[in-house]
Amino acid sequence: MNLTELMNQKRNLGAQILAAAEKVTKADASNEEVRAANEELVGLQDRMAALDNAIAVAEAAHGELKPIEDKKEEQKTMNSTEIRKSNEYVRAFAYALRNGINPRNGRGNEHVKVLFDALTEGGGATPGEDGGFLVPIDIDNQINELKRALNPLAPYFSQESVTAPTGWRVIDTAPTTGMTKVNEMANIPKDDQPAFQKVTYALEKYGLIVPVSNELLSDEVANLMGYLARWFAKKEVITENNLIITALKTLTPAAMGSATIDPISALKTILNKELDPAISLSSIVLTNQTGFDALDQLTDEMGRGLLQPDPTNATIKRALGRQVVMASDAVLANVDSKAPFFVGDGHEFGTLFRKGNREVASTNVGGNAWATDSTEVRGISRMDFTKFDAAAMTYKQLTLA
Repeated sequence: MNLTELMNQKRNLGAQILAAAEKVTKADASNEEVRAANEELVGLQDRMAALDNAIAVAEAAHGELKPIEDKKEEQKTMNSTEIRKSNEYVRAFAYALRNGINPRNGRGNEHVKVLFDALTEGGGATPGEDGGFLVPIDIDNQINELKRALNPLAPYFSQESVTAPTGWRVIDTAPTTGMTKVNEMANIPKDDQPAFQKVTYALEKYGLIVPVSNELLSDEVANLMGYLARWFAKKEVITENNLIITALKTLTPAAMGSATIDPISALKTILNKELDPAISLSSIVLTNQTGFDALDQLTDEMGRGLLQPDPTNATIKRALGRQVVMASDAVLANVDSKAPFFVGDGHEFGTLFRKGNREVASTNVGGNAWATDSTEVRGISRMDFTKFDAAAMTYKQLTLA
């Protein structure tokens, strides 16, 4: 018999001894029952003593034995992401919205216990700090899909999910000279040293209030989640685009020429001379509808458009092999009858920092909810855009005809 079997026997025998002891102390037991139970208890105790001796011998021969846990009693611990994927979480989230429950007033409510489990697994006081529950994964996925449909600018820049509201990253500068030639046994001189620059970020809190009719709240969960996903997607795209464009416009603009003169020549000069060769290869051309139209009208001597479709995706246009990204004139407006052009590598230019978890809370008594017989849902997101390499992007303005 091996060590595991001995230990399992000891555990089972211990349970039998406890059962026999309960029989001995049973208040309504007869004298015969007590006598029989006592004899059984003595016998079990003798068996336990013998088993302890056998285990001691086995441990001396094979080392200390640790009890084997009963796998039937083992429970799997789910992390925050797994919890937020479950249908139970989605139903509890909808229940909280319908009843105005939040982390401050809902503790102890069994209907929303799973929402508190996600907050605890997600890091305790950090998620939920604004009084809201974490958005279910299903809604997060819907939001991201809808954001892609809304043509956000964020995919053309670096993106990073962080947990701390503030922080910093370090970038180093490129060397400017090669190694120094030295004679044998001569001192090696110091050359240009690596220079490091600290780039900081500080997440700002952005919020929105979505009015939800009580009829929609009482409808099926899928309709409610879809409605919230659409609102979050629109608002977050607008916010992210504003942060990115604000950073881009800190660059000093320069003339790109006129739409009546071939702007492709100016674009060639930017890619060939103004940007580092490594940056130029991965560059995009970001402009608005007006700037895109100016490029799209250009043709060569054979009448072929100078903007060419991407071989792998006909909806994407390229100029000089670089993707041309178009934003609407409403998002990226003309300046003094000049169309903006940002040429460079957005991933090297800057990073959009986000705090990963979105939070949502609701009320049917605050704001205008009481007067309109509705429920107001408040969403909170945190983000910041930080420039890393300003030289990775240029800002040009094309004079319109």
